[in-house]
Amino acid sequence: MKKIVIPLFSLMAAGAWISAGAQPCASPANIYGFSYDGKNYEVVKEMKTWVNAAACAVERGGYLVHINDQAEQDAIYDAIVNGAAVPPSYTVVPDGGGVAYVWIGATDKQVEVAWLWDGDNNGSGDNFWNGQGTAGTGGGSAVGGAFFNWGGTSTGIPNEPDDFNANQDAAAIALAGWPSGTTMLGIAGEWNDISITNSIYFVIEIDYAK
Repeated sequence: MKKIVIPLFSLMAAGAWISAGAQPCASPANIYGFSYDGKNYEVVKEMKTWVNAAACAVERGGYLVHINDQAEQDAIYDAIVNGAAVPPSYTVVPDGGGVAYVWIGATDKQVEVAWLWDGDNNGSGDNFWNGQGTAGTGGGSAVGGAFFNWGGTSTGIPNEPDDFNANQDAAAIALAGWPSGTTMLGIAGEWNDISITNSIYFVIEIDYAK
C-alpha cells in the first residue's frame, strides 16, 4: 500500500488555521456586561471598525446598540465610563474632533443622510433621522419623533451629523467635548458621525438572557 506523506509544515499551517478560526471575536477579559430594562449589554474594549464591530456583535448573539430614549442613553454612557471604566483618552479619532468614541448601531452607509439603526449590518433597520445638523448642510430632523442625541442636542440645536469630508457613515458616543478641548460641536455622551473605518471600542445589545 502506498504511503501518503504530508509535510509537517502543512499540518502545522492547517492547525494554525483551524485554531485561528475558532477564536472568539473578543476576549472575555475585555468585555463588561450589564443589564438594563430586560436586556443584556456588553461594552467591548477592543478596537474594531464599525463593520467588524457589528460582525462581532452578531457573533455574540446581538447587534451594535440601538438607543431608543434618554434613560437608555444614560444607562449606556454610565456603563461605558463607570462600569467598564473606559478612559476618555483611550484613543483619538482625528475626523471626530480629536477625541475618543465608542461605536453604536446607527449608520447611513446605505443611503447618505438617511440614518438607520442597523447594528447587525444587514442593510435595513429603523430610520430615525434624516439630513444633517448645523455643522453640515443643516435641516436634519428626527423621523416620527424618534430619540436622538447628536452633538449639540443639549443646546437645542443639533450640530451633527455633518458628514465631514463626505466620509462619515457611522455614529459613535463621544467621551469628551469636541473639537478637543471645547464643546463647540458636542459634549461628552452625545453622538457624532465619524468615518466607518475608525477602529474604536463598541457596545453590543442582546435581546435575551445569555
